[in-house]
Amino acid sequence: MKAVVAQETGPPSVMKWTDAEPPKPAPDECVVRVEACGACMHEVLVRRGDRAQGTGFPIIPGHEVVGEVVETGAGVVDFAVGDRVVSNQRQRVCGKCRECRTGRETRCPRKVFLGDIGLNGGYAELVAVSDGSLVKVPAGITSPDVAVASCAIGTVLNALRDVARLEIGETVLVTGAGGGIGLHAIQLAKASGARVVAQTTSPNKVEAVREAGADEILLVERGADYSKDVMDVTDGRGCDIVLENVGAASFLSSIKTVALHGRLVLVGEVQKTPPTVEADLVGWRGRDLSIRSAASTTRRQLEDVLTLMERGVVTPVVTDTLPMSEAPRAHEILESGSATGRILLVPDTAG
Repeated sequence: MKAVVAQETGPPSVMKWTDAEPPKPAPDECVVRVEACGACMHEVLVRRGDRAQGTGFPIIPGHEVVGEVVETGAGVVDFAVGDRVVSNQRQRVCGKCRECRTGRETRCPRKVFLGDIGLNGGYAELVAVSDGSLVKVPAGITSPDVAVASCAIGTVLNALRDVARLEIGETVLVTGAGGGIGLHAIQLAKASGARVVAQTTSPNKVEAVREAGADEILLVERGADYSKDVMDVTDGRGCDIVLENVGAASFLSSIKTVALHGRLVLVGEVQKTPPTVEADLVGWRGRDLSIRSAASTTRRQLEDVLTLMERGVVTPVVTDTLPMSEAPRAHEILESGSATGRILLVPDTAG
């Protein structure tokens, strides 16, 4: 088969579209013929060596896969050859630890993130994924854009519904609103009855943010303190929920905007070594605020995302589709910060 292989960490050019050994399924795995795979900032961080824990080179990157099952392991009972499936970011979880048994498999200590270790990832014609990390795609969803359902949409469903416990009528601040996570967060928050304040540093993304449904759009300079702007558009009250998609670089601005009894949810971190953040314990305690994190997507959450997609409640935002041989270009776009929404990679038709 053909695949994008990175032998070592480095710039985008370390990824090569080349021949690779096709995967053989373990007893609990399905081999999936890849229709499309999302290109995510996670893979950029792994490729650069910024995210070293749980990685091992050489690798075939990629964790956002949609495709058709072409082979099943001896122990697979819920999937059959011909099923169209989407991956849940991980190649496998153990299914036995306390985290897995309590519906928190995203924190499984023995999980293997798809594309982070070894020559088995979504930037390829074929990939092997455990049956516990796949979900069947409903017949009503035909677009390859469904590849990004778990990472780009499921993560914010996790953050808004299950971590922040969003209620109708609340106000949500979405930082990094023009990116793949941010645009889907706006859609989900609006569908849940929230008022959405969206923060972005890119003038080129304002229209996409508006189309996603933001009620207020704050275009600010990179690194600027936007807390006063947020307080102004909320009449000094602040936001009930803050989705922090940027990380430490914007944390201090974001936390100033959290309303009384509000929740700040840490979703993303764009820096390899984020700066230290000072805690205002007296001020934070006085506002009765909570700081939590949302990591990845459970299988159940992915099933819920597919239901929302099938009903037209949320639509994947994919702005570029490139052949897998152009994976380096996709990573260059991601690193530049110019990507609006998600990028899809599809196997080269030439093979």
